[in-house]
Amino acid sequence: MIASTTPPPAFIAEPAAPPSDGNWLTEFARLVRWELFLAWRRRAMMITLTSLLLVGYLLVVLVLYGVYFSDTSDSRSAMYQGQTLTFPGALGVGAGVISYLGVLLFVVLAGALIGSEYSYSTLRLSLARGVGRGRLLAAQIVALAILALLLAALALIVSALVGLLGLAFGLPQAAGALSAELFGEIIVYWLAVAFNIFAYALIAVWIGTLTRSVAGAIAGPLVFIVVEVVTTDILAVFSAFPLESPLLNAIAHIPDYLMGVNTNALITWAGDGPYPFTSGVASVGAAHALIVSLAYCALFVFISYLALRNRDILE
Repeated sequence: MIASTTPPPAFIAEPAAPPSDGNWLTEFARLVRWELFLAWRRRAMMITLTSLLLVGYLLVVLVLYGVYFSDTSDSRSAMYQGQTLTFPGALGVGAGVISYLGVLLFVVLAGALIGSEYSYSTLRLSLARGVGRGRLLAAQIVALAILALLLAALALIVSALVGLLGLAFGLPQAAGALSAELFGEIIVYWLAVAFNIFAYALIAVWIGTLTRSVAGAIAGPLVFIVVEVVTTDILAVFSAFPLESPLLNAIAHIPDYLMGVNTNALITWAGDGPYPFTSGVASVGAAHALIVSLAYCALFVFISYLALRNRDILE
């Protein structure tokens, strides 16, 4: 019996699956996950910065407790101090810490994330694989926005726990503080605090894209903050006196168009009622603050896109 010599059917190699399924939203979500993964790879840095922020907040809380228990002369002042250590007043203290110390620490993280994509050539690999530059920049921005929302939420959650602990200790609570409107205010307040953090992180994106380095991405926002604070303090002298000169009057209103003044004004307006999370009055209106803040963010994104769009991919 002669064995069959019919050759086995040839296996035709199928083409490799394309990296994209053609869905823009799906690909964009993958890019955002990739940026968040890069942030997770720096979790040691994230844990360190978060720990510093937590230590700073706890020191503020301890000082407030010391002031509360040592103040025996003015019952109204003691009552106010106690309300800042109970829920919901404690949320204002946490938001205040995150709006200053948290911003400084977050821009360090953002600068490290943006600058390292040039230092470790991960940006070059993404562009070489055909990822659109605008889409890549948008993914970086969305990832930073998510991190800012998470950081602000963490700060408010810790503050709420401290406030509940204050209630357990018998500290006074504001009358009528708990209401249905309060929870809506907390959400708006959370978004305003996160937006303040996110706006300064965009400076890290802007400077990091221009300098293509970690040092530039970290130092740039810090220098911006210092210059902004110094400028605000110097120009505040002009507003302390009646000004008849149009030029001097215009100079006195320059701080009204600085980013920090407007983002902090948004926080003040968001926490204005029904429970006053913040003390004092915003120097600009809510609409003015929102428009100026968004204009700054749009400018930072636009400059970053131009720099990324016209650069090479040699890094």
